[in-house]
Amino acid sequence: MELLHYSKLVHFIGIGIIFTSLLGGLILHAQYRKAPDYSSKLIILKAVRPIGLLSPVAVVVLLLSGIGNMEIMAYGLFTTAWLSTKIVLFIIAAVGGIIFGVKARKRGKLVAQIAEGNAPEGAETTLASMDNQQRFFYIVQTALILTILALSIVKPGQYGSLN
Repeated sequence: MELLHYSKLVHFIGIGIIFTSLLGGLILHAQYRKAPDYSSKLIILKAVRPIGLLSPVAVVVLLLSGIGNMEIMAYGLFTTAWLSTKIVLFIIAAVGGIIFGVKARKRGKLVAQIAEGNAPEGAETTLASMDNQQRFFYIVQTALILTILALSIVKPGQYGSLN
């Protein structure tokens, strides 16, 4: 096999990791919302943490293998519109993941305080807001990742115009 095949294989592994992280997070977030009490929510949040830690690994794998693929196939950063769009969406998804990783940690600490009974005033309102933000994050991340995947498959403009 040549280098391009290995690079694409590593890229597919990164895609698998990101989809695993996203799907696992979505499933556990749904369970979190159904949990009857805060101690159950805390247990679910502790279970989702290792899954969330897969995301930075996936970002690094995708970034390095993507750059490798671009080099091997002689694509520049702005050679094709679909690739440029894909890169911008990937950066948005990665930055969003970093921001919400920090927010998820704060949410976990707040749930732990509520479960222990020593939460500050208005903690449940703050937690409800954080839960809504997390749900919005999963919707946006799913849309971004699926758009990136669609751009990778369709590659609009690569095969000439349809006129």
